[in-house]
Amino acid sequence: MAYDLLIRGGRVVDGSGLPSYVADVGVKNGKVAEIGKIKESAAKTIDAAGLAVSPGFIDHHTHLDAQMLWDPYGTCEPQHGVTSVVMGNCGLSLAPVRSGIEDAIVKSFVRVEAIPRIALEQGVKWNWHSYGEYLDNFEGKVGINVGGLVGHIAVRHHAMGEDAVERKATGSEVQKMKSSVLEAMEGGALGMSTNRNDRHMREDGKPVASRLADDDELFALCDVLGERNAGVIETILSRNKVEHFAWYHELAKRTQRPILWQSLQHRWSEPNLWRQQLDAVEPIFKAGYQAYGLSMTVPLVRHFTLKDCQIFDEFPTWKNLMFLPVEVRKQAFADADTRIKLQGELDTMKNVNFHRRWDIPKVEKVFKAENEKYLGKTIAEMAVMRNQKPIDAFLDLALDENLETIFWNANNGGDWNAMGEILRSPYVLVGTSDAGAHVLFGADFGYGTVLLGLWVRERKVMSLEQAIHKLTFHPASIFGLQGRGLLRQGYAADIAIFDPATVSAEEPTWANDFPANTKRMVQKSVGMHYTIVNGTVICDHGRMTGDLPGQVMRGPLYRQHKAAA
Repeated sequence: MAYDLLIRGGRVVDGSGLPSYVADVGVKNGKVAEIGKIKESAAKTIDAAGLAVSPGFIDHHTHLDAQMLWDPYGTCEPQHGVTSVVMGNCGLSLAPVRSGIEDAIVKSFVRVEAIPRIALEQGVKWNWHSYGEYLDNFEGKVGINVGGLVGHIAVRHHAMGEDAVERKATGSEVQKMKSSVLEAMEGGALGMSTNRNDRHMREDGKPVASRLADDDELFALCDVLGERNAGVIETILSRNKVEHFAWYHELAKRTQRPILWQSLQHRWSEPNLWRQQLDAVEPIFKAGYQAYGLSMTVPLVRHFTLKDCQIFDEFPTWKNLMFLPVEVRKQAFADADTRIKLQGELDTMKNVNFHRRWDIPKVEKVFKAENEKYLGKTIAEMAVMRNQKPIDAFLDLALDENLETIFWNANNGGDWNAMGEILRSPYVLVGTSDAGAHVLFGADFGYGTVLLGLWVRERKVMSLEQAIHKLTFHPASIFGLQGRGLLRQGYAADIAIFDPATVSAEEPTWANDFPANTKRMVQKSVGMHYTIVNGTVICDHGRMTGDLPGQVMRGPLYRQHKAAA
């Protein structure tokens, strides 16, 4: 047979942004061998008439660091056409680590990424110390391609132990961290991530370690990448006020590496901030430096109960109550004086992410038959039905159901016109799926299928070719993923085959498939026919095939270091 796989008659959208065209695609030895009118035969043939054939999508912002250790597909990534993922974002990675400090890292993952502790304890075996050794775990054992960033939190704990969450680093400790970052880059890291989000804390309430770092420390670590001309620098600074952009500009100019910042969204609490952010980042690009804002394609939806909730963490009293034992918390929620204090914080605190609007969050699931009349109602609507103030209706319903009532909320992304402009911007990198994180609150695996369905087909805010570019070659170029992100001869045969007329994402549902039978939210797709990784079909109409052709995507310093060795 001339080819291992032949895809016949599809409309090739090659990732470059150029107009699509009808052609056959021949695959041999895991790579695209030929595109055009192909006469030869293949061991396997897919009829793609009427379907789009594109490069596989690259989900560059995930927290699959733990999940990929027990789930070789990072499900539900392949169901949405994703063939490559980047882990280790927001300062959170599982390496480097030295014996005895593993739990310090777990504490951050449990709280920031909302992953059940028991799942991490049973699913993460800690058979590594360096970042390169961590990546070695995936060689030959994954269905999709994986790469990662080394996290500032792990680097700090590696150098300082528990002091990492208590104080600034000394000069010698910063030198140790620089050595760890270099070792990680030589072990294959695609860059470094850090976290200064003042809402991000550990399970014990202490700030994540990277929040204790000053600019001297952070810039010193980023210099490792700049001096070696390799890797991206991913950051999260909470709200991204306009004043932050001078800091991004300085970091981008100093390192000449791509800076990724979070996040650029329409926010109900600050409906014009997105425009100010775009105006502020444009001069950085015009000066010749890169500072891409990350944006999602859908409102950032969170499903929560008052047993397990993070959306009120920026309000001190709310946050403190969520760390109390459930029975004590219930007593506090029932107390009239406490409710006055809770409402007062909602009314008076400035510059917060929460929209303070009771007409947006709604009742998603109830557990008593007499409360079913509230299903689908916003808190404001329910308050009218109960003749109560919204905060009283909200808390009383939750208390009536032992805090198990499930609520729905979205703080951002609701202004369609604003989101259209954001997604079209050349300064925006699309996709903050957070796959592998917030597993009890939401699932956004389908950001790509939503882009193709909602924004391309329905809203028509960009062409199919532009959208595929945003999902493939754009992130591949920024992250330096050589040989991926395009359908071109010699490139890796990472391919998504889908129906542009139907492709979309379904609403998330629950599954009990994490270690220790813990639950999480998953998301399926519509219209995604095949996902192909390195020439092998791994997902056929939503069903995983069992093949594991994924590769570990390591950065340029790994290749240089290996060649020198």
